[in-house]
Amino acid sequence: MGVTWNLGRAAGLAAGMVACSLTAAFAEVPAAVNTGKSWKVYKERWDTGDEAGYAEFVQGIGRSNCASLEACLKSDANPYRSDSDPSLRGDCADMAYILRAYYAWKNGLPFSFQNAMRTADGARDDLRYSSGGNVVAHRRSIRNGVRDAHSFLRSIGGEVSTAMFRTHPETGGGRSFDDFYPVEISREAITPGVIAYDIYGHVGIVYDVLEDGRVLVVASHPDESVTRSSYGANFMRSKPALGAGLKAWRPVYVEGAKRDKEGVLNGGEMRADSNESLPHYSLEQYFGNVRHPSGVWHYGEFEFRNRTLKYYDYVRRKLAAPNFSYHPVDELRHGMQAICGALRSRKVAVDKAVLSRVHLKPHPRKLPPNIFGTYGEWEEYSTPSRDARLKVSFIELRRDMQRLVEDVEAGAAGVHYDGEDLASDLMAAYHQEKNACTFTYWRSDKTRVRLNFAHAMERLFDLSFDPYHCPERRWGASGAELEACTDDAVKDRWYNAQRFLRYQAERTYDVRMDFALDELQPPMLASPKEGGLGVEAPADADLRGYLARLNGVVVADAERAPNIAAVSLNRDESGDTASTSSP
Repeated sequence: MGVTWNLGRAAGLAAGMVACSLTAAFAEVPAAVNTGKSWKVYKERWDTGDEAGYAEFVQGIGRSNCASLEACLKSDANPYRSDSDPSLRGDCADMAYILRAYYAWKNGLPFSFQNAMRTADGARDDLRYSSGGNVVAHRRSIRNGVRDAHSFLRSIGGEVSTAMFRTHPETGGGRSFDDFYPVEISREAITPGVIAYDIYGHVGIVYDVLEDGRVLVVASHPDESVTRSSYGANFMRSKPALGAGLKAWRPVYVEGAKRDKEGVLNGGEMRADSNESLPHYSLEQYFGNVRHPSGVWHYGEFEFRNRTLKYYDYVRRKLAAPNFSYHPVDELRHGMQAICGALRSRKVAVDKAVLSRVHLKPHPRKLPPNIFGTYGEWEEYSTPSRDARLKVSFIELRRDMQRLVEDVEAGAAGVHYDGEDLASDLMAAYHQEKNACTFTYWRSDKTRVRLNFAHAMERLFDLSFDPYHCPERRWGASGAELEACTDDAVKDRWYNAQRFLRYQAERTYDVRMDFALDELQPPMLASPKEGGLGVEAPADADLRGYLARLNGVVVADAERAPNIAAVSLNRDESGDTASTSSP
């Protein structure tokens, strides 16, 4: 693509927050050439200007506060919006493909996408979670145009899934080319529009790279909510065959076409650039920038300025502005703000399940074959994958803060603190961000409880991912807060039996989970094959506890836990109820 972006326009803003004015963001977006229902192709290939315009288009949507794909395309964030546009909805994979196709339609560009896949090793796996990756089995293309672009765009959502992104990074051009290719870790390569693929069934679209090297992504979900987050351990690395990581759209072009008197292409064949011809193609994400002599991918190392770093730290430092240094207090604020965005998006998902009254239905006799990758009502309303990413974010922030504090104490390069009392400054920032991060949920008796960042942290491993549980269980309630719950004794047993699955932050798609209630057992007593699902104990996500110890303060459990028994639920002037607890 060859375009260097102004990375400072959103610097200092947390993932999920609205950034700069949209007017500036649309400076390079070209005017539409297709304004009606038809899709006419006027250009043989996407050029640098088209890619730059697409990046601006995606960035505008990412920086806005639109909350669904349909709303994004109908909002001011979309400079091409029209009252005659089709209504387009979808999850994360749909959003990635639909935004690209929509932009191609409006700009008279060719478009191609893989709409059928098969496993690379012939295994009869769920293509979204295949153990050996996938290869392209079929594709659809727009090389000359179609009369009804609306129907074409609507059909995309039914033909794509995260299986399309699960391809080996060394698969190149040719008749069965992949839609994406892995890019080098550089500012020139990682620009708005690049895809961030998590092998555990999630896809994000990069919309900003900040001065401090954070990569911001926007994504839709099965419940059709759109959220913003940042690229990190929540997008897990994996073996190359599964194609995880940051990938750009492979350039496609029409070869051998002729033009009619209006300049519209006719005939020709759809082709794609090979890996070897792409200036930013790289296997660096998989094998490191220092490959291991054995060739084993995970033995490779990531070196930056003579230091060996973990992969995600390496990405931050490579993408950050020159002479960037981590500031522990800023990192704490950024991390808490990003988690707060995830908590508020979880609220949207839980609210949708409650409004659909799923929690009032009888609990199914068994769990799905795998709670993290399924279909139907469970996929639409449950939150195990979303909750796992949330747990990882809490755990990683706790670990990162300890590492940064230790680096400051050791005088390590690349970390800067110019205050007088780091422990005190961190605790002050924690309380400010905690108090700024509040949200509410409705209990079963129509009263409302207000929670904050600290409540969520303390309840992290009590939050139910099961859509058949009452809203109180979904938010980890206990004591008086739980008394309004409408769950029966069977659902109570399900909640207790799922405890060890809630402790699990890692998403495991290769584990059988379709056990009945009486078959579930603690993992210390049985193997996963025998119903012993989950992990014995949760990882340390207690950020406040760490900061308190850093300040020499002993925090009693009664102080830290948002025990509703110690909270008054008083009806306020609006008729709602709010928790007054303040851990």
